[in-house]
Amino acid sequence: MVIEPRRERRDGFRADIQGLRAFAVIVVILDHLFRWPSGGFVGVDVFFVISGYLITSHVLRELDRTGKLSLSGFYRRRIRRIAPAATLVIVVTVAFCALLLPRGRALSVAVDGLWAFLFGANWRSMLVGTDYFQLGQLPSPLQHYWSLSVEEQFYFVWPLLTMLVFMAAMRRWGTPRASRIATITVFSTLIALSFAWAMIETGANPTAAYFSTFTRAWELGVGALLAAVSLGAWRIPFAARVALAWLGVAGLVVSVFWIDAASVFPAPTVALPVLATVAVIAAGIGEHSPRYSRLLWPLTNRVSTYVGAISYSLYLWHFPVIVLLASFVPLESRRYHVLAIAITAVASVLSYHLVEEPVRRSRWLMPKTPHSDAPTRRRMPLLITAGAGAALLIVVGLGAARLSLPEPQGAPAAMTADCFGAAAAPGAGNDCPLPETVSIDEVTPTLDALPTDTAGGYSCWRPKGGDLTTCTFGSAAPDARRVALVGDSHAAALLPAFLENAETLGWSLDAYLGFGCQWRDQPDGSDCDAVADQVQQHLVDGEYDLVITTAARWAIADASPDSFSERWTAVKATGAEVVVVGSVPLVPESTFACLSRVGANLNDCGTPRSEATQPDDVQLAAAADSGAAVVDMTDYYCDEARCPAVIGGAIVYRDAAGHISGTYMKTMAPYLIERINAASAER
Repeated sequence: MVIEPRRERRDGFRADIQGLRAFAVIVVILDHLFRWPSGGFVGVDVFFVISGYLITSHVLRELDRTGKLSLSGFYRRRIRRIAPAATLVIVVTVAFCALLLPRGRALSVAVDGLWAFLFGANWRSMLVGTDYFQLGQLPSPLQHYWSLSVEEQFYFVWPLLTMLVFMAAMRRWGTPRASRIATITVFSTLIALSFAWAMIETGANPTAAYFSTFTRAWELGVGALLAAVSLGAWRIPFAARVALAWLGVAGLVVSVFWIDAASVFPAPTVALPVLATVAVIAAGIGEHSPRYSRLLWPLTNRVSTYVGAISYSLYLWHFPVIVLLASFVPLESRRYHVLAIAITAVASVLSYHLVEEPVRRSRWLMPKTPHSDAPTRRRMPLLITAGAGAALLIVVGLGAARLSLPEPQGAPAAMTADCFGAAAAPGAGNDCPLPETVSIDEVTPTLDALPTDTAGGYSCWRPKGGDLTTCTFGSAAPDARRVALVGDSHAAALLPAFLENAETLGWSLDAYLGFGCQWRDQPDGSDCDAVADQVQQHLVDGEYDLVITTAARWAIADASPDSFSERWTAVKATGAEVVVVGSVPLVPESTFACLSRVGANLNDCGTPRSEATQPDDVQLAAAADSGAAVVDMTDYYCDEARCPAVIGGAIVYRDAAGHISGTYMKTMAPYLIERINAASAER
């Protein structure tokens, strides 16, 4: 997301475009802070169109006026406009993370900072598999740099391409009009190709589609196309201008309330806010009358234009503030929201007036002219270099200080096996005392190790798009009890409970675990459709004594009970017992913010049971229909009122998507196995 210099004409200030920027940044901030409106993230797409229009307008006007383009001048202006504030936010964010966050996460943010500085944040997000709508742990505080990276990658080649097309057409036909037509033709072709690719990738690889330059280029291209079309004569009746502008505004409002995380995004859904933005910009081209501004007062008033002016700083600062403030203040509190807005506003105003504007008005990176201020030109690079060096030293010093600290020791020695992990849960009945306070240094695993604490749960796993993967664990004796574990990542989270116990139990355990592969009839287009049928055939033909399954309540909320029960009934008909382990209660992202909060008492990090056990578990109705046994382990996650994040010195949840930590699952093993055996024996 990039904000271009405000003067579009020699005096061509577009108050309506500043208002669009204000709208875009406000809805983005509201979405990230309040998760409202549901489609606030489309503000980024508004910025893409604005940027494509303004920058291409500058390029085409220079080509039309002089017949050539100074690429060095273009890139110098881009660096002057983008780099100072962006670098400042990166350095401050990495420094705070080095001081506040667990080492592993601080290092990850530092790597994110390097990618962001090199304008590769979107590719970083794709490489690590970031899901913009994920229910996982808190995101990187620099994740929002992906949009800035998309723009800068786009503009790495766009001016050169535009210049080549324009100049080739001039040499071939010799008129500016022919050059404009050629430019429009090339732009239209590239837009169509990018949009087509976005449609394909949205269905096949949504994460890549969200972050990829190739799937987003058409949005900037649409703005560029408008710039090329409007370079010639542009006359619209005044009444039509006003109607078109308000139609665009209405489209934007509809977009932010109609689009949500479940929408097919980015393509084709994003076409609505893109075209709405085009309508507002197109309506105002060449129109500078006070009457027009009055009729578009929501966009052109002084507050909107000022917010639009500082929108680049607002965008840069808001996300680190939102993410890092959670290390001090509970996410769900009113104080958190007030402080997030206040800190973002103050940081943005200071950044705009003390960094953005002074650099923009300076001669830094600009070629020397007879009228240039030589002392200023000499001082600015020195000041920036000195500031960057000082910031780097601070970050290195903070990182070194953190690394010199001793490793956290995990659960205290006083926490015996009799009261460690699930042994301290209400369901265990061990009457374990609850310490008055629990700090992060007294729990297992450490926050650094938590994301990868799977304890072998994925040791037999079909990745997304992969072929069926099966493994056998436990006893190889001919009379071993034939057991199958079937399902997706939530069933895989149960595997650590069986790995060390299968042989002792006399189980020969086959695992059928894979990405998105709940044991049910798969929805149309499912990545697991063909594999699910193969698994079903194995279960029907495998002569199993016991089949165990589970799924997350959020992942199957819209599924029909029949989609489960028909498959379960077919396996029960072979003589196998089917045991369904009820869904794990869900905790929100604020749970992990609480765990990492400075000075937090982890006893306070919990979720109301009534909230954690919603929505209803569809598996229970399916079990009743098929005659499958149900094992409810809720009392090992929750007491009567709440579901704690830490039980018996062990962190219960690995993320906010309902995956249990490997450490906690291993402590649950005897209790889970006891209930499974009891449930299957009763049948």
